[in-house]
Amino acid sequence: MPDVLCITVRFLDPLPQFHGRTNGGEPEWPPSPLRLFQAIVDAAVSRWRSHTFDGCAKPMLLWLENRQAPQIVAPNYSVGTPFRLSVPNNDLDSSASFWVRGAEPAKPHRPADLRTMKVVRPVRVHTKNETEKSLHYLYPIADTDSEFATHKETLVTAARSVTHLGWGVDMVAGDARVLSEEDAANLTGERWRPAAGASTTQLRAPRAGTLNALAQKHEAFLNRLSADGFKPVPPLTVFDTVGYRRDTEPAAREWVAFRITSVDPDAPNPSFDAPARCRDVAAWVRHATGEVCQNWPFPDFASFVHGHTENGSQTKGERADERFMYLPLPSIERRGDRGEHVGAIRRVLVAAPPGFGERIEWIRRRLPGQELVWDNRAQGLLNALPDSDWVLQRYTENAQTWSTVTPVIWPGHDDHNPEKAARLLRKAFVDAGFARAVVDAITELDWRPVGFRAGAELASRYALPDRLSGRRYHVRVRFAHPVRGPLAVGAGRYRGLGVFAAE
Repeated sequence: MPDVLCITVRFLDPLPQFHGRTNGGEPEWPPSPLRLFQAIVDAAVSRWRSHTFDGCAKPMLLWLENRQAPQIVAPNYSVGTPFRLSVPNNDLDSSASFWVRGAEPAKPHRPADLRTMKVVRPVRVHTKNETEKSLHYLYPIADTDSEFATHKETLVTAARSVTHLGWGVDMVAGDARVLSEEDAANLTGERWRPAAGASTTQLRAPRAGTLNALAQKHEAFLNRLSADGFKPVPPLTVFDTVGYRRDTEPAAREWVAFRITSVDPDAPNPSFDAPARCRDVAAWVRHATGEVCQNWPFPDFASFVHGHTENGSQTKGERADERFMYLPLPSIERRGDRGEHVGAIRRVLVAAPPGFGERIEWIRRRLPGQELVWDNRAQGLLNALPDSDWVLQRYTENAQTWSTVTPVIWPGHDDHNPEKAARLLRKAFVDAGFARAVVDAITELDWRPVGFRAGAELASRYALPDRLSGRRYHVRVRFAHPVRGPLAVGAGRYRGLGVFAAE
């Protein structure tokens, strides 16, 4: 069995926090493999100077930057409340560019000009003991990797010289060791693995050339002021971006969204009352999908598109969930001080289980321009909806708290027993593809006949699809960690019922 290189950083603060941010300025967690690599580079440069670095540490770093993205074992976390603090704005560089030429700035800076307000939103690390303060980065070491033995001692020394990860206040102690696969599997914490798909957490990772790019950036920083004036330091561009997902995090469904437009270009776009027409719009979209899939190149047309076998019986068993979901999306309207309001249906979304992206791409190319037909009349046309649409993002974003815009149909009878109802609702989340560990860790779960959102009607007023029955409630759920949509739960999840939007 191959060994695993485990690089560990342990937070030293009694109440650990991490201040690193992603390219977009959002809080980063877990700390990226690139951030770890930069910390090791910094430690190596500080420990081995000039020619000693080139002969000792540099070969090790060149080897490390070419490793595949590691697994990360990290403590539980939460994102802290944002706050603002005053920091230097580094604008003295503009004055210094004048001074190096022996001139004075045209407009001398006042002390107030040299401060700016910075928004800080640290990640708070949840720990119960010293063991849980640690992050572990696991790199598999192939049996054929003869270079590792050459670099092992230098790498361990460099890792033990790491003192910070993220900002200067994020003090850590570093270490490195070789573990067996069994010992690596027993490390405490959430396990993040490299994964493909749009629902993943994007983290930066080093690649071939990153070390050289870091050296060039440092050189540019040292020479940013010269007789020719100030030269901005260019950002680091030589790195990879790798998707990560927790073991307990459900993979988001593949999807494509459409706006419903009018058949008559001179008429206003149609809208449909959600309680009365949600099931109908879902049926129209399913029919349109079936029409464009007549030349379906995959082996499961009836089950995937229509949810039944070739002879018309309902699909059952382990693969029953391998089918399209047709989800009308009631508009979420912003109404000033009155907040948000759930409105009529003007958009629809078709979703497929994780790993079936090729089927979504098939209909993405063919559904635009298709008519939604009912009673031999076209009710509207499907047109591609950009991912940037604000309403669509409320259904597809990454969020901890979600509430229904159409009610959940219970997967059984609750006998008006709250404990039994809670078990049925949790079962509905498991049936919808959530890992049992994610469902068990839900921090808030509430249901009631009245909607949790303004504009949502009583749950009993929503028309049920054919052959579906059961009690239905509006639901509000808060997960322990953010979950990415689209999210639909319950017996009607394939036909527009039990659809959630992010709060």
